[in-house]
Amino acid sequence: MDAGFITLMRKLAPDLTEEMTRRALILERISVLQPVGRRQLASRLNLPEREIRNTAILLKDLGYIEMDASGMTLSRKAEEILDSAREFSKAMNDLTETENRLSELLAVSRVLIAPGDADEDGQVLSDVGRICAARLRALLQNGNTLAVTGGRTVAAVARNIQTQTPLNVMVVPARGGIGRSVELQANTLAEEIAGRLGGHYRLIHLPDHMDAAAMQQMMKMPEVHEAMELLERADVILHGIGIAAETMRERKLDRSIQAEMIQKGAAGESFGAFYNVEGTCLMESSSVGVDLARLKPTCRMVAAAAGRTKAAAIVSVLRHTKHDLLVTDQGAAEEMLRILTT
Repeated sequence: MDAGFITLMRKLAPDLTEEMTRRALILERISVLQPVGRRQLASRLNLPEREIRNTAILLKDLGYIEMDASGMTLSRKAEEILDSAREFSKAMNDLTETENRLSELLAVSRVLIAPGDADEDGQVLSDVGRICAARLRALLQNGNTLAVTGGRTVAAVARNIQTQTPLNVMVVPARGGIGRSVELQANTLAEEIAGRLGGHYRLIHLPDHMDAAAMQQMMKMPEVHEAMELLERADVILHGIGIAAETMRERKLDRSIQAEMIQKGAAGESFGAFYNVEGTCLMESSSVGVDLARLKPTCRMVAAAAGRTKAAAIVSVLRHTKHDLLVTDQGAAEEMLRILTT
């Protein structure tokens, strides 16, 4: 299938492209496994059974599959388009095996991969944001507290959250302010995400870095104390991942510290802490924000990061902290597999 046509589809109709990809993938897998039940197919494709059920109903209504007690099978009508569906599925979503492999290697409950490389195509970052936004809504329940960091990838997630039935959730920033554009700061994105979800938000009006004495005084302020308490009770945390060298420069860390961290193999940054590719923390966070050690055990961690150049950073952070979900792109995923298997 022509790569240019696929790129055009992603840009003109990303929502339709995702749905077409899912339908083509399900048709192709049914052809191999038939008769197959929804639960078995969901397990093989690493998709929620609900998504399999909804897509199967649509395909049945279109006359492409048949369902009975033994499971799902293709109709004669489906045989006419099966070759094209296989070609489309291979071009668009030859990623399930990679998702499953990364899930095993990184001990992540679920990995989702958007086709392409965000380093080469800006649209891919939006695709990552759209996929993550859909899964985030599925994770959240009324009464939950969601904590979010700043950054370009989390901003892409925020832009792609669909306004549906309002969720009674509280959204709080997982970080104080840092030296980036206001529109990419955690406070700004927490407010935007809360608005799109129909929930509420609290802000942390503090710089990202403060000494201990200043922090102790600021914590006495009721609004700051409330936000920090909400942060510790978070049910879901959505965060991006930074490349260590870039983040150190952005925060204007002392050059001697930067050189020391690079010498020690600093690869990734998350919540103000720096890690090497083995997942060892090289520098604890001095930031105002979430303390991972104080989160409740049921808190679900969601990471979103894209681009081949971020692969080592992603590996470093996920090897250190257990996550429920990683949303990334094909470029980063392929490079992560190389790092993890060599």
